Amino acid sequence: METRNDKVHAAVLAVFSLAVTLLVGWTVWNGWDYFTTGMADRPHHPDFRDFRAAGQVGHGLGILGSFMIVLLLLYSLRKRMRALQRAGELRIWLRYHIFLGVAGPILITLHTAFKVGGLVSVSYWSMVAVALSGFFGRYLYQQIPRNVLGETLDVAEIEARNESLLLELSTTHNMNDRAATILEDLALRKLENRAAPMALLMLPFLNGMLVRQLQRWSLRHVDGDRAAAVGLAKDWVLQTRRLRLFHLIRDLFHYWHVFHKPFAFIMILVMIVHVAVALALGYVWKFGS
Repeated sequence: METRNDKVHAAVLAVFSLAVTLLVGWTVWNGWDYFTTGMADRPHHPDFRDFRAAGQVGHGLGILGSFMIVLLLLYSLRKRMRALQRAGELRIWLRYHIFLGVAGPILITLHTAFKVGGLVSVSYWSMVAVALSGFFGRYLYQQIPRNVLGETLDVAEIEARNESLLLELSTTHNMNDRAATILEDLALRKLENRAAPMALLMLPFLNGMLVRQLQRWSLRHVDGDRAAAVGLAKDWVLQTRRLRLFHLIRDLFHYWHVFHKPFAFIMILVMIVHVAVALALGYVWKFGS
């Protein structure tokens, strides 16, 4: 259930997202002619001093995007530092981490004016690899059952939670054994006899159809508040599917970290070198100058 705290952070992220969208839209709208001009002709373009990487707009986008990338590290610190264990819920931190991981690379891409070369290209393409792998990591993270604090549940805890959901469906909504069998068939029939990686790829499509299927199921097999019954049945089906793939998801999440972290380290390291060199060469950005 969404709490007031969730709603506040959702509103904050919505404002940040709108601000970044407006900034990106303004940049693309005003710099489109420059961005679509050939590299050889760009120095003669009237917007060259503004939209090149070292220009007034380009440099500002680079600073803001780099700042967002640095802020990404706070999520890792939150997970690992004991002093930060009570500094808000981890799942809330993850939302900001994802926002920064999307917005930062977009702003840095505009900062480059779509021209990437030399040593900094290592940082840029590492950033792209980190961002793209982040989407896959987020998908895996969502498939791992967790408690309200965001802590991973083990198999026994998942099974106990599923038993309590079935008990509530039986006692509150009069779900009988036949209805429970149909619900189990709905949860697992299309995943059985499939290799685990293929089943994992199918999950988003199966889950996308789930609510409509459960609404039809509830019409015949449960009593009382059908919306509440559908909610309980949905939780049970999702957890049952994730339990079916639990070990694969856990292992993939581990290997994802092995892939994700080195690219993130390279990205940050080369970015620091790039910023240091730019400062040493006298590239200083002043707002409105």
